[in-house]
Amino acid sequence: MIGRIGRTAPFIAALLLVLTWLLVRSASPDPALHERTLHEVRSLLLHDAALHRDVLRARAGLLRNYDPLVQSIESLRDTTAALHVLGNPGGGHPGTAIIRQLDRLAEAVKEQEGLIETFKSDNAVLQNSLRYLNHATHQLGQSADSLENASTGAIGLLASAMLRFTGDPSGEAAADVTAALDRMSRLPFPPAREREARALVMHGRLVVAALPNVDGIVGRLLASPTAERARTLQDLYLDEHGRAAERAGMFRLLLYLAAVVLVACLGHLFYRLRVNARTLRERLAFENLIAEISAGFINLPTDRIAQGVEQSLARLAEGAGLDRAYILLRNAAGAGVERSHRWSRHGTAELSPACDEQLLAAGLHWRLPDHESQGCVHVPSVSALPSGPERTALLSCGICSWTCVPLGRPGSRIGLLGFDMTRREKRMADDDIALLRMVGEIFVNAIDRQHGETEREALEMRLRRAQRLEAVGTLAGGIAHNFNNILSAILGYTEMALAQLPRHSRTFRHVQEARNAGERARDIVDQILTFGRRVERRRQHVSMKPMVDEAASLLRASLPATIELHVEISDEDAAVIGDAAQLQQVVVNFCTNAAHAMHGRGVVALGLDTVTFADAVALSHGTVGPGRYVRLQVRDSGHGMDRATIERIFEPFFTTKVAGGGTGLGLATVHGIVADHGGVLNVRSQPGAGSRFEVYIAHADSPGTQQHGAMPVPLPTGRGQTILLVDDERPLVALGEEMLAALGYEPVGFDSGRAALAAFTTDPQRFDLVLADELMPAMTGPELALEVHRIRPEIPFVLMSGDARPNGDGANRIDRALAADACAVLRKPLSSSDIAQMLARHLSARPV
Repeated sequence: MIGRIGRTAPFIAALLLVLTWLLVRSASPDPALHERTLHEVRSLLLHDAALHRDVLRARAGLLRNYDPLVQSIESLRDTTAALHVLGNPGGGHPGTAIIRQLDRLAEAVKEQEGLIETFKSDNAVLQNSLRYLNHATHQLGQSADSLENASTGAIGLLASAMLRFTGDPSGEAAADVTAALDRMSRLPFPPAREREARALVMHGRLVVAALPNVDGIVGRLLASPTAERARTLQDLYLDEHGRAAERAGMFRLLLYLAAVVLVACLGHLFYRLRVNARTLRERLAFENLIAEISAGFINLPTDRIAQGVEQSLARLAEGAGLDRAYILLRNAAGAGVERSHRWSRHGTAELSPACDEQLLAAGLHWRLPDHESQGCVHVPSVSALPSGPERTALLSCGICSWTCVPLGRPGSRIGLLGFDMTRREKRMADDDIALLRMVGEIFVNAIDRQHGETEREALEMRLRRAQRLEAVGTLAGGIAHNFNNILSAILGYTEMALAQLPRHSRTFRHVQEARNAGERARDIVDQILTFGRRVERRRQHVSMKPMVDEAASLLRASLPATIELHVEISDEDAAVIGDAAQLQQVVVNFCTNAAHAMHGRGVVALGLDTVTFADAVALSHGTVGPGRYVRLQVRDSGHGMDRATIERIFEPFFTTKVAGGGTGLGLATVHGIVADHGGVLNVRSQPGAGSRFEVYIAHADSPGTQQHGAMPVPLPTGRGQTILLVDDERPLVALGEEMLAALGYEPVGFDSGRAALAAFTTDPQRFDLVLADELMPAMTGPELALEVHRIRPEIPFVLMSGDARPNGDGANRIDRALAADACAVLRKPLSSSDIAQMLARHLSARPV
């Protein structure tokens, strides 16, 4: 309504401008201006006639002076200038024809002014000569008694010829006057009259010369076109005046018609304003409702937001007179409706799940450019849509009119807010659609707040679980360090005992079993370190299919025959950057755990594929960001787990098995390996419905080369080099000395770093290599290395450590060796092969 009034206002404004223009154009020519113009034209004709009269009088010698001529010329000039200023009779500038005629009139007046100036000078000479001739002829005639008869006759002939010449200045008359003047100039005159006679002849000749010129000027003045041009100007002016009067009458008629149209428009506008006032009251009530809805969500508890959304939908739809209102939100995977809020008027059927899916797809993917407004889609008549999937889908849902407000942020839509009519069609104004879009933003903020609170609670829960796992991992790492020292003694002594016992003796078998138990204990320590992410990282390109195939072969050989193993590989090119042995351990642990969950009978499905996430997705044990991932999944048909079990399943030493049935480190080790690879775990399970374990690791897009274990090499021996051995555990010092001696070296052992430094200071050149424990009281291995190298910088220094993590920062062995000024780091428990390889590598180029 407001839009229609807004479109009418420019039309009324334009109509007012037209009325103003017509009012100006409808004005009649000014009567006073008209009379003044005609008066000036008549004055011009009178001044021209007076000029002609005065010129003739001056020619006849009847004017005493030339002032009347000057006044007439000035009057003509002033009148012409006044006519230029007056303009045309219709107002504004004069027409082209009138301007041209005024210019021609001004030229004629200017020409007359020039002729008058010439006439005044020539006529003055002529009149002076004529008066002198009359005077001289009269004087000579009175003195005729003193002249001879010939002179008297010549004077008479001259007077007669001059009289005829002044009356008719023709060539013949001029010749007679000239002949009379010639005769007179030859006659003798008495000395007293000779001067007058000569002057008479001179003035006569002047008259003969000036009279034709003066008469010619008079003729040109009398023939001047000034009067004719003035009358022509008058005719043009009267014609223009008539047209102006006729044009003014026409514009007055148009002005009347425009006024009638304006009155009609104002009446229509007044009616629309009354209608709009009523609509505005309804709009204000609707806006107040939206304000109340927005205010209601401000302090609404999170657990009541869903109820508040549904109540707001009901109030909103009832206030707008709609049949149905609903909010459809898509799930995290972007396919299907995850949750919805809806309201339907009494007697109106609710939307079916299939309609929910269709309308959600419509709001997210349909493009109806002819029905888009304010970023929303409004279809006032579904039946009027062209044939297509949109029309078919809406009609199948029983919708007559449909309005869709997309929900979400730019570039990320999470669902839609929909309104429809099922009984009749309804067209909504743009302002109403804008208000509905505002409501959609209110709902999005409320839903985002609810989602944020829920996600925050989940993140807090995962953080507490991660902190708990980190604490257990730190404790496990400390225990593993001390346990490695014990294992070092057990494995070292059993290794040396086996080397001295007969291979087929009962004692050899007993010691071999003891060594096997020690190695199993070492494996448990490795699992603890893996869980705590304290092992060294060996990262390389790993093709997942061969690794899964190899793990499947191992599992088929180890799992009971009553367990079926199904392998499903959807992407044979799947690859990650990681440790193939650790990843294989993940597969084995998951499948073993699944077999235990089924009590030795059932189906274990091992799957490998790749998935791509457009947005971040929250999983049960972490959040996976946007990108492409390799998904490794293991499904079983076991008894399943409840939520509490799922939350604790990756904690070390937690197990649901009976006492003695498991250590609780298998899945904890998996958690450590996956976290170390930057992956995320997801567990889906319900009691009695089996379990699904999923691992998501970033896909490696570029291929690499997977390295395998090196071939065994012969055990190298020494050539009597002296090794300074330092360890705070005295049994380990004794064990180390025996192992070094067995390898062909001369060991010198100390259980204190300070004692070892004192011995080294006494004779630095005695020793070829220093082998020291990393963590010792009083003086640590790195501190000893600094003191040793201050005395002898070139001597090799090797650290021994029962913890693969240096100083808690997770650096690798090379970084730790450089930080401690050492050339290498050996991990406990030590074996003869590790020591032999290390010593051979650092002493091979040194002389005995």
